[in-house]
Amino acid sequence: MFRITIAVLIFAAFAATGCTNKVPKVDPMQEQQRKVLMNKGRLVQDLARPANVNAAKIEGATLVRGLRGTGADEPPSSYQQLVLNDMSRDIERKRTAKSEIASLNTAIVLLETIVPPGAQKGDRLDATIKLLPNSEASSIQNGYVEDAEMYQYMTADIVRRGYRLGVVNGFVTLDPNLIEKGSPLAYKQGKIIGGAVVTRPRPIWLELKEDERSAGVAQRIEDVINKRFSYTRPGYAGKKKVAEAKAGAARINLEIPEEYRENVIRYVNVVCAISFYETTDELNARVDRLSEQLLNPENSEFAAIQLEAIGSSNAKVVDAIRRGLDSTNDAVRFNSAITAAYFNIRQDRPKVAKILTDFARESSKYRPAALATLGVTMKTSFDVDAELRKLLSEPNIETRYGAFRALWTRNPTDYMIQGENMADQFSYHCLNSGGPSYVHITQSARPEIVLFNADQIYLRGEVDVEANPRLTVRTEENDVIVKRYESGDGIDEQRRVSYKVDDVIRALVELGGTYPDVVSFLTQAKTKKLLYASESGSEAAECPLAIDALPGYKAGVFKKVRDVEAIVKSEEARERAERKAKESETKWYNPGTWFAKKSDGGSSDFSLEEFDAANSAESDGAFEGGDAFEAPDESEDDGESSAAL
Repeated sequence: MFRITIAVLIFAAFAATGCTNKVPKVDPMQEQQRKVLMNKGRLVQDLARPANVNAAKIEGATLVRGLRGTGADEPPSSYQQLVLNDMSRDIERKRTAKSEIASLNTAIVLLETIVPPGAQKGDRLDATIKLLPNSEASSIQNGYVEDAEMYQYMTADIVRRGYRLGVVNGFVTLDPNLIEKGSPLAYKQGKIIGGAVVTRPRPIWLELKEDERSAGVAQRIEDVINKRFSYTRPGYAGKKKVAEAKAGAARINLEIPEEYRENVIRYVNVVCAISFYETTDELNARVDRLSEQLLNPENSEFAAIQLEAIGSSNAKVVDAIRRGLDSTNDAVRFNSAITAAYFNIRQDRPKVAKILTDFARESSKYRPAALATLGVTMKTSFDVDAELRKLLSEPNIETRYGAFRALWTRNPTDYMIQGENMADQFSYHCLNSGGPSYVHITQSARPEIVLFNADQIYLRGEVDVEANPRLTVRTEENDVIVKRYESGDGIDEQRRVSYKVDDVIRALVELGGTYPDVVSFLTQAKTKKLLYASESGSEAAECPLAIDALPGYKAGVFKKVRDVEAIVKSEEARERAERKAKESETKWYNPGTWFAKKSDGGSSDFSLEEFDAANSAESDGAFEGGDAFEAPDESEDDGESSAAL
């Protein structure tokens, strides 16, 4: 009996000892809180990477029609089979598919377009078009494409199509520069300007880094982004959120605010520069630090983006930006003006508009971004409109046309640039803006012709131009005859007009001329030195013709912002802090001790400089990521896209 009693006591003691060594269960809520607090002092860019932010190429193969004998009956190939399969899906086209492909009035062509990040369903893009490498067709001039489907082709063991991502319709516009140079490719490739329509949105999102994935971190990122960017929408109850955590706390979908829709790169940079978690005192200290960095030309770009991420609701941020606007340094003043334009504070609009238009007028370096920003920000400001109108008379064509495009983006019906829809072929604008006369045509974005000082531009000399083989422009006595051979009813038609270029363009359209026909006429007239302008107070001179003179705005790459005074070390400081927080199991489960540390002089508050150091400036280049087209499921197409200078 005694032995049994001893055994029972030993077992009980052993059991008690074992129980005391058991690790307590982790409270999920405390664990989420721990992950949030451990990221104190960091930026969103340190916890998540932007995804789907690279341009994606989509392609297609189709028939170009209307070639008038310059096409070819191509030999059998994989492209021919692809086109035949596509045509066979339509019952009516299936009956004539083989004969159409064999016709000399058609040719098999390859289409290609680039879909930018944030593209929405219905957006229009340019599509490049070219003949097959070994095609026997001689020209795609006068050709057009109908309902050509575009896909992203994925290569693994076999080449296969993904989703249908675009549809192309429109006439082929050849490259005037290649024609003028006599290039052998001049008539074998071209563009369908604005002819590609996006059929599936291409949203962007943030993808949490693997070791940061938790519901608490995802929810916190969603909250801080929405606090900065949520907005009110007419007919929408409450504020519209721009961020939404999805996919098991691994992804935060982003909607793009209207003012950033033409500059997705800047938007993502600003989002990534938002603070994940900091106290009011810490925020004030960071604003003071960034205010000093803004005035340093080397750091002003990064400081401006971080101040923009904090937002105009912070009075100290606004004061810092206003000091930057008064700087004598161009880089500081420019970066401050860009951020101020996105803040859109009423009392700052005149000053910001003046600064950015001065940069557009005087600086080729800053002109593209200045004009692009003015086109999409402060849209209710009459001051911006007035400053842009002044640029329409500048001698530099990039400045003039850049101002025109900015005004059109702001308000297509602005009285200074309002145009006409010419037979659904192109947008036509005759401006009387002062300054030198100019003819401008586009080869991108949208079919458009702009005549600066249209009343002064005319043809001179013996005119003999073929807009296409059946549409000619020739002089006869004191008039210009625009003639179309064999119109729809088999009868030739003609228009007798003056030498004014405006009159000739209108006659071409009346007789069924397309945008490529008008472009062909203008470029030939320029090559043959027939375009002239009679400037007031001076002798007539040749009128310049420009193609796509929009300043070459390049938004750059996605960058991690740098807070150079505080972010000077790598993640070593963060790892050191985590080790200190895990020194004892008691501290592990007591949130009150997570941010305490011991030193020889006793305990003190944990220094957040160690966490600031975690925001390393190790990468100033593009974020990693492929150019694969990521789109939502088909079921999401009919609803609002989570994403949308």
